[in-house]
Amino acid sequence: MASEQPLFLKNLWYFAFHGSQLKKGKLVQKEILGERIVFGRDDQGNPFALKDNCPHRGVPLSAGWFDGSTIQCCYHGWKFDCAGTCTGIPALADDKLDVSKIKVYQYPCKSINDTIWVYIPQNKLKLEGAEQSLPNLLIGADKKFLHVETVTMPTNIDHSVIGLIDPAHVTFVHQSWFWRSSKSLKLKEKNFVPDELGFKMARHKPSSNSKGYSVLKGGTSTEINFQLPGNRFEHIKVGEKHEIVSITTLTPINENETELNHIFYTTIGLAKLLWTPLKSLGKTFIGQDLDVFQKLREGLDTNPTLMLVGDPDQQAKWYYELKKSWHKSVEEKTPFSNPLQPQTLHWIT
Repeated sequence: MASEQPLFLKNLWYFAFHGSQLKKGKLVQKEILGERIVFGRDDQGNPFALKDNCPHRGVPLSAGWFDGSTIQCCYHGWKFDCAGTCTGIPALADDKLDVSKIKVYQYPCKSINDTIWVYIPQNKLKLEGAEQSLPNLLIGADKKFLHVETVTMPTNIDHSVIGLIDPAHVTFVHQSWFWRSSKSLKLKEKNFVPDELGFKMARHKPSSNSKGYSVLKGGTSTEINFQLPGNRFEHIKVGEKHEIVSITTLTPINENETELNHIFYTTIGLAKLLWTPLKSLGKTFIGQDLDVFQKLREGLDTNPTLMLVGDPDQQAKWYYELKKSWHKSVEEKTPFSNPLQPQTLHWIT
């Protein structure tokens, strides 16, 4: 099952934060795809992302001071604006030097529905296409997501993605009163079609043995979509008026760890009133995944031979095919071509 491809996908947008985790006047460092990035908000509240090194001696800018418009390095006091342009060098007596020519690399960074995304390029000097490839989060531009949970998965992005899209683990990992029992197995038939940078499970009536769906009344249907680099979207229609959007994102931290974020949106007023207990259930669900991934990490430390078997693992195979095609498109500088074909899968869960 091991892939010979590069582990990380570039020229794509990655989830960085829920908006509530990035406060004005504060700097936050994150490692994404092995790159250390400092995030903040400018005086207008817009997010920015810079390489987290002062270009003078390399000290992390996140260790410095930030007044909402100027970042000052804690080592020699060099100052930079939120676009990474140097605005002052306190120790420099030569006023003829144009310090504005000194730059910190600025990553494209966007706020979408109160979530913060950063674009990681293959070539930092060429950002063509970044604005055209922003993720579609399925809700209106004026709507906001609620934050459910953020956890660090102790595995690389490939193992984390396979765990995210694997249907067979649900029966055994997520046994609980609010979801399902291992005794309620049913044969499932799901229709899949290629979609943009991934694939989607065609809209269908939710599984009758999933208790979480059973509380939704009025003609419920769900559509599940996976998109590179590692995002799972579930759109649930409840009757004619209401909807639920549940999104899980996977962002590589480095070669050994991946950050999982879960965000949630609904038009159902009762869900907002019951948000605290619903969020607790969401955290429990994700905690079950985290627990089994810690066990997976122990097993992977022995470097075992792995396999993907049958329809339950077909989505994992598709993921590797999509990665291969994306790497090829980046390397050859050609448009991405989705290699997948429509297919019906069967499994028992």
